[in-house]
Amino acid sequence: MQIQTGLFSNEEETLQNATAILQQYYEKDSDVPIQLYEQLIRDYKKLLKQTKILVKMSDKQQNRLSEAEANKIRLLQEQEIKNVELIKLNQEKNEFLGIVAHDLKNPLSAILGMAEMLQESAELITIKEIIECSNIVQRSAQMMFQLITNLLDVNSIESNGINLHLEKTDLLPILSDVVNNYKERAKTKNITLIFQLDTNKYFAIIDQNIIQQVLDNLISNAIKYSPYNKQVRIRIFNTNACIRCEIEDEGMGLSLSDQQKLFGKFTRLTTKPTGGEHSTGLGLFIVKKLVNMMQGKVWCESELGKGANFIIELPSG
Repeated sequence: MQIQTGLFSNEEETLQNATAILQQYYEKDSDVPIQLYEQLIRDYKKLLKQTKILVKMSDKQQNRLSEAEANKIRLLQEQEIKNVELIKLNQEKNEFLGIVAHDLKNPLSAILGMAEMLQESAELITIKEIIECSNIVQRSAQMMFQLITNLLDVNSIESNGINLHLEKTDLLPILSDVVNNYKERAKTKNITLIFQLDTNKYFAIIDQNIIQQVLDNLISNAIKYSPYNKQVRIRIFNTNACIRCEIEDEGMGLSLSDQQKLFGKFTRLTTKPTGGEHSTGLGLFIVKKLVNMMQGKVWCESELGKGANFIIELPSG
């Protein structure tokens, strides 16, 4: 706390009065030598000056103590925040390990079960049964592979391990390839993929590999969550500032609570895949992060019971 100069107003007034008395001394006779008055005034001035210096020194010391105390409080607050973050990270790690263990356990159990059956019944099992077992093993291995791939993607994203190669690229050939790759999978559920466009060039500033991964995930999800005998519409537009791509399904749609947590890590939604497909709960989390890295936007428009429309906007070239 600073000591205001006004606190010395009485002393300075006294000094002024003493000086005035000294001036009057010259106009009248006095038994006291004038040198004594002059010395008293000089001493008083000196004392007043020294007092002010001491007060200033005290103010500085007080400020230093206040700053030190404030720094101490700030450091304690920062440590408290870090402790909370560490607790949260530890909880996330435990949750992560639990989910991964659960998601790996089922396909591993299926593979082990098929292996044991083949060993025990090798002489009795038919070719048809061998093919069925191999299909189960293949699906289980694919589930594990997809989970591990997603986990590696998440790790790369969160550790800033992804190197972007952004360049002006026509999005249409990439989107066309992804749509064509999913036509056979869609047929297994009698789902029709409808591709709608209004021109033949859609240039955006993108990383080709990353945007392919994003589109692959969204179209895969649209098929995964669509009932049999439905349609999935893929649309692409040129706008003034961006390229807009929409993937719309005719599934069960999303509730408001599901939409709020849609792009979270390990999200488990109320809506389930319609053909028994596996979901890691990481796909849309990865999509959101990758689209943001390309300075784009992704969101979902949906009503429960009326399907879902996932929309991506990317900077145009």
